[in-house]
Amino acid sequence: MKLTPHNIIHHELIGLDTQVVDSTNMSLIGIEGKIVNETKNLLTIETDVQEKNIPKSCSSFRFTIPSVDGKRYLPLTLKVDGRLLLSQPENRIQTKFKKKFRK
Repeated sequence: MKLTPHNIIHHELIGLDTQVVDSTNMSLIGIEGKIVNETKNLLTIETDVQEKNIPKSCSSFRFTIPSVDGKRYLPLTLKVDGRLLLSQPENRIQTKFKKKFRK
């Protein structure tokens, strides 16, 4: 499955560049780097200095995902509430999309 803004919460996050844009813990805001590990409740982000464990439940993240549009390389950024990511990664990836139809 190709990584898109519509399926990011059902996709592998390890290796993506991210930034903490909102958190109840003010000292976490602004941390950015590459995701190197993910558990049910934490994202481990590798910064220039060290690895930091960020709780998902009280943070919002801005992910930079690579996108290929024809021959141009356009990186996309999108904000995701960490509460949407709360589950074991292997279970979150396997969940099905719920399609909503409007009439």
